Amino acid sequence: MTGRWPVRPWPAWAWAVLAVLCVALAVGLRTLLTARMSLHMLVQIPLLVLVGVFAQQAWHAVRAGRPQRDTHGAGWSINEYGLPGLLLVSLVAAGWMIPKALDDALLGGAVTWFKYLGLPVCGWVLQASVRRANIIIKVFFLGNFCWMSAIVGMVYLDQPVRLCNAYLQDDQEWSGRGLIALAIAWPLAWLLTEIRPIWRFLHR
Repeated sequence: MTGRWPVRPWPAWAWAVLAVLCVALAVGLRTLLTARMSLHMLVQIPLLVLVGVFAQQAWHAVRAGRPQRDTHGAGWSINEYGLPGLLLVSLVAAGWMIPKALDDALLGGAVTWFKYLGLPVCGWVLQASVRRANIIIKVFFLGNFCWMSAIVGMVYLDQPVRLCNAYLQDDQEWSGRGLIALAIAWPLAWLLTEIRPIWRFLHR
């Protein structure tokens, strides 16, 4: 007896509902969410990524309920330890911190299609890669993203001119503050969820 309540994983339908809800918010409220740079970058884009994250979780829950083939000794995976996937997601995240990407996403065309279709795919890859990665790889990529977010946020705050043609200087500054806040809040939230695996890793 451990004295702890058993934790039951969420069923696939619950993750699917969350994915549909994120789609509804990101697409249904697109006019509102793209009206300001801060909402576009810090709300709509993360919602689209979460679509893929939750969809991948639903798929994983479905597979977990089925009998799996024995894959012992199956060999090298294209996403070994999650490194290729996390690298891809990091590059995409860096691209969406470029002001011109936000401008182009408002004009339609390939960038807009990539935002609405590619970001959910990136979310799927992110979740699948995090599941494969060990604690060292997770810390490395999380630190890299937070450092990048903080630097870009400071650049937004320090620039005397607006960087996005579609958004005003004041909103650019709010976006910078939001990126810096994200760089602080995300590691803290991640640490709370991963404190037990980190503790076990340090005491090996």
